[in-house]
Amino acid sequence: MLAQEITNLLNSQVTQTRGTSNDLDKESFLLLLVKQLSNQDPLDPMTNEEFVSQLAMFGTLEQEMNLNTSFEQFLSFQQLTQASTLLGKEVICLVNTSEGAVSVTGTVEQVMQINGEAIIRLSDGSEVPLSSVVSVQSPSTEDTVTE
Repeated sequence: MLAQEITNLLNSQVTQTRGTSNDLDKESFLLLLVKQLSNQDPLDPMTNEEFVSQLAMFGTLEQEMNLNTSFEQFLSFQQLTQASTLLGKEVICLVNTSEGAVSVTGTVEQVMQINGEAIIRLSDGSEVPLSSVVSVQSPSTEDTVTE
């Protein structure tokens, strides 16, 4: 019966906190620990070693989540920095459309970040993700006037 309650609790918490993902977050882990402590057999309680082990697992889980968040922020900043080096350069991008992959060419005029993804705005006004860039070249010198 306790196993069924724990399974039901886990399933409801995972669905609420992570959508369809099967990963546990720290809130689900704490709820599981509290449920386990409140339903343990008083004649055979959890040993100190088991409790310390579970607390150590919780500490490790929290550190991993913090590290993951920091890494995502670093990666996002790195992508924005990489995209900024393309300002003023001509790029060729492959963009997926309903008809398949389409080549888009233009000069990078702006770099922005939307939902954690680096986006570049080309001279024709189109916005494409940095990951779609397949070629970079210096701007052409056709427009310069020589005397």
